[in-house]
Amino acid sequence: MRGRSVLLAFAFSLFAVGAGAQVAPGGAPVMAVISRMTEAVNRGDMPTAFAAFTPSPTIVEDLAPYRWQGPGTPQAWVEGMGANAQAHGITTINMKLSPPTRIDVTGDRAYAIVPGRLSYALKDGHSEHADGVITVLLQQVEADWKIDTLIWSGPQAQR
Repeated sequence: MRGRSVLLAFAFSLFAVGAGAQVAPGGAPVMAVISRMTEAVNRGDMPTAFAAFTPSPTIVEDLAPYRWQGPGTPQAWVEGMGANAQAHGITTINMKLSPPTRIDVTGDRAYAIVPGRLSYALKDGHSEHADGVITVLLQQVEADWKIDTLIWSGPQAQR
């Protein structure tokens, strides 16, 4: 169960974006779905988090196998992050997003770039952080925005 808690924390402990965000007209609902998915993960409400994705999304992350694609992708990605956390002795993880640097909305498609800092602690007591960017492509399905592609990019963590 502890591994699952770390897994859920690792999946994203994102905070709502602060004032001053560079959000294009129509961009607030796009950021809202990213936040809604994140808040669900923070609560451990994985069905709600997974529902934020299209049926066959793509996720690119800096841990092997580096890309998940197709049905069941969010579940496989979260399992992979949990296994990675356990293998590396990660005990707590926190992702804090900065205001988005770009949100474009064109019809039923959206593109968002959101900088963030991933901080985590290890069993040996030291902590590390990695600054990076989350790039999210969304598709509007009926009245809802859904995450179609999520990409984390950044350098390796530093002490």
